[in-house]
Amino acid sequence: MLGRFLRTCPWFLLAAGAMPSAWAELPVEQITVASLSPASPYRLYFTDVALPHLPDGRLYIIDGRNLKLEGMVSTGSFAQTALAPDRSEIYAVITYFSKLNRGERHEEINVFDATTLKLKAEIPYPARHTQALPSIATMRTSGDGRFILVQNATPATSIGIVDRRQGKLIADVPTPGCYGIYPAKSADRFGTLCGDGTMLTVSYDRDGNPTARKKSGRFFDPDEDALFTAGAQAGDVYHFPSFKGNWQSVNVAGETAVAETPWPMIDARDAKQGWRPGGTQPVALHQASGIAYVTMHPKGAEGSHKNPAREIWAFDVAGKKRLSRVKVHDISGVAVSQGEQPRLFAFAIERPAITVFEGGPRPKQILSGPVPGDTPTLLETHR
Repeated sequence: MLGRFLRTCPWFLLAAGAMPSAWAELPVEQITVASLSPASPYRLYFTDVALPHLPDGRLYIIDGRNLKLEGMVSTGSFAQTALAPDRSEIYAVITYFSKLNRGERHEEINVFDATTLKLKAEIPYPARHTQALPSIATMRTSGDGRFILVQNATPATSIGIVDRRQGKLIADVPTPGCYGIYPAKSADRFGTLCGDGTMLTVSYDRDGNPTARKKSGRFFDPDEDALFTAGAQAGDVYHFPSFKGNWQSVNVAGETAVAETPWPMIDARDAKQGWRPGGTQPVALHQASGIAYVTMHPKGAEGSHKNPAREIWAFDVAGKKRLSRVKVHDISGVAVSQGEQPRLFAFAIERPAITVFEGGPRPKQILSGPVPGDTPTLLETHR
C-alpha cells in the first residue's frame, strides 16, 4: 500500500528530496545574552511576588521613558529585593522548595549584575526571611553598601546582617515586636519600628557585629494612628505617613532615634470627606526639592490603609503644607527619580500599569500604560 501511495504522489517525493537541502542551508544559531543599554535616571525596578504562581516571582527592569521592558530576573518565592547604592547590583533574598511549592525549604541571597543581569553570587541564608509582599522596608543595604540587611519573620522578628564582600551572614539581630529596616546614611546603624510606638536602633562595628541596641521614647500610637512601614528616606531621616494622615519624621543617625513633632497632611474639610493615605508604597520624596508625594483615598476607615489611591498629593515637607493634588485611578504606590528633572512614577497592582508624571510641585501626566507582571508591589528608580 505504501508503494502505491508513493507512486501516485510524486509531489511527496519532490518535497522529501527538497527538505534536506533546505534544512542544511539554515545557519547555526548562536545563543547569546545581551547587556542592558546604559541606564537613564528613569530606569525602573519593579518587583512582582506573582501571587497567581508564587514559585515564579520576578523583578522587571523597565525604561521609565517609554514603559518598555528592558530585562527581567527570576526571584523564586516571596523574594524581597534591594539595589546597591550605586545601582551596580541587584539583591534578592529568595526561597526555594525541594518540590516546587512544598518540601524542604532552601534560602539564599542572589546577587545579579545590574547591567548584564547575570548571576554573580549566591550567598547562603537561613530559611527565615519574611514571607511577605515585597516592600521598601524588608530588604536594604547599609549606607555604604558593605552590608545587606534582611527582615526575618518566623514569626519572631529579627534582622540579618550579611557581608556582601565575604558573602556570609555576620549576625542575626533579634528585634522582638519591631519590623522594617531603616539604615542610617552616615553611620553604621539601622532603625526598626516597634509595636509599642517606639523605634529600636541597632549599631554595629565595621565587621557587622552588633555593638548597641537602644530604644527611643514613644512617639506614635500604633492603636490610634499607626505608621506605614514603607517610609521615604532623605539621608539619615525617614518620613512616614500615618494611617490617619499625619506626617512623622525620624532621624536615625544617632544611637537613639529622634522623632520630630508630627504635623497633619489633611485639613478639616478633607477630614470630613475621609481622605487618608493608602496603598503598599504610599510615599516618595524628591530629596533636593523636599517635595513629597503621597497616595490618598477618600472615605477612609479602619482597615482602609491598603486601599488604592484616587489622588496623589504633593507636599512641601519643610513648609509643612500641601502644594497640589492630582486625580488618579487605583494607584497603590509611588516612586520618584532624583536629579534636576525628576519624574514621578505611580503604579497599579490589580492590572499592572505605570503612570508617569513630570515632577515638581504640580505633577503633570506625560505617559501611562500597562507593564508586565501579575501583582507587583515594589517600585524603585535608578536615580
